[in-house]
Amino acid sequence: MTRHEKPLFNLVRVSTDVGVLVLAWLAAYFIRFESFIPGGQSGLLGVFVMLSLPVALFTVYILYRHEVYTSLRFTAFSIETLRLLKASTISFVSVVILIYFLEKDKLSRIALVNYFLLSTLLLLFTHALIRTAFRKWNKHHKNFLKVLLVGDGAMIAEYALRILKNRASGVIFVGWKDAGESNQKLAREKAIPLVNEMITTEEVDVMVIGYRGDKASLADEILRRYYSELITIQVIPDLSYALIGHEIQDFSGIPIMTINWPKPGPFDYLLKRSFDFISAFMGLLILSPILAMIALAVKMSSKGPIFYGQERVGLDGRNFKMWKFRSMKIDAERETGAVWAVEDDPRRTVLGTLLRVTSLDELPQLWNVLKGDMSLVGPRPERPVFVNKFKGQIPNYMLRHRMKAGITGWAQVNGWRGNTSLERRIECDIFYIKHWSLWLDIKILFLTFWKGFVNKNAY
Repeated sequence: MTRHEKPLFNLVRVSTDVGVLVLAWLAAYFIRFESFIPGGQSGLLGVFVMLSLPVALFTVYILYRHEVYTSLRFTAFSIETLRLLKASTISFVSVVILIYFLEKDKLSRIALVNYFLLSTLLLLFTHALIRTAFRKWNKHHKNFLKVLLVGDGAMIAEYALRILKNRASGVIFVGWKDAGESNQKLAREKAIPLVNEMITTEEVDVMVIGYRGDKASLADEILRRYYSELITIQVIPDLSYALIGHEIQDFSGIPIMTINWPKPGPFDYLLKRSFDFISAFMGLLILSPILAMIALAVKMSSKGPIFYGQERVGLDGRNFKMWKFRSMKIDAERETGAVWAVEDDPRRTVLGTLLRVTSLDELPQLWNVLKGDMSLVGPRPERPVFVNKFKGQIPNYMLRHRMKAGITGWAQVNGWRGNTSLERRIECDIFYIKHWSLWLDIKILFLTFWKGFVNKNAY
């Protein structure tokens, strides 16, 4: 194996996966029909054998499309695992749908579930094994990829740190040119030599260029000089404005980068929406007696409607009506106009004080989640009048509308709600959007219940 991963190595990775998937498919049959599990049909071995290779090849194709087979040097195992789990799930759902139309009366659903579990576990195991073997091969044969860093941008420093954390990479840094004052300390700490002149291309496998945006001309000069050399050149663009992510697309051969593009893709949004819908439906069902009692108490305690709908700004700046149990007197803002609630707010009803402190007034927003206006977790929505005010005062304020508004959020579980720092809230919202995952949503929901609904800043 040369410093760059040979096609033969990738062929071994793909062939291993095909073998593992065929094995998992046939094992799923024997576990279902030849083991202690009761029921099922016999005489299906021929069908399973016939479908084993097509299913395996289809799954490998899905893995490839989800970039599972990218370079081990530049992809951390955690990233590879997430891609594999996502691709494996999509492949399984697709296989189930296809088989339903082709062999719906013959194949066991238990066998298909067995296949999904077995194949996923075996793939994770073999990929970890291959990565370990790759790391040992690199160390034993000194199969290192020599990388030269060029530039003073913050992103190139982040790149260096991530490569150093990836133990399987087999990457060594032969130098850092034009590191700049901010990166020189990092270079010294990580034993990356600083160079004044370009190292000869014979000593370099990969050149990584990453200047700040105001020094783009330097990057262009280096590219013009070295683009035709027999080395790999990687360019890290200045993404200082891309606070919540970016997306690179190909438009008829023209690369286009969209900045501040949220991380979740179509599959992620489908996953989040499904989780929201099922959870909101079950929540409304389970909490219906409590909702009915609160509604009755609101009606009996003061004049006016049970629910209060207020205009809020949600995803992509679109307005929607957010519902709450009414906790204030009718026409509470007739004289004051739109103002935030304050401690000991005289506009609150007696019951409303309890509802707001315990956050029970927010429960009707499960209906907003069911409709799709909101999510269980996300940045808390604000009224249009305040959005128009804050977007000119607080940096990056509007980026919070790149994600669907939520009943609870990262800012709320960290104590930034009510009359607290808006800047810190925005930081939390941007962190959430940038690092979104279903597990983060579950963590926030857990923290919401763990810390309780009662909050000293809830007025």
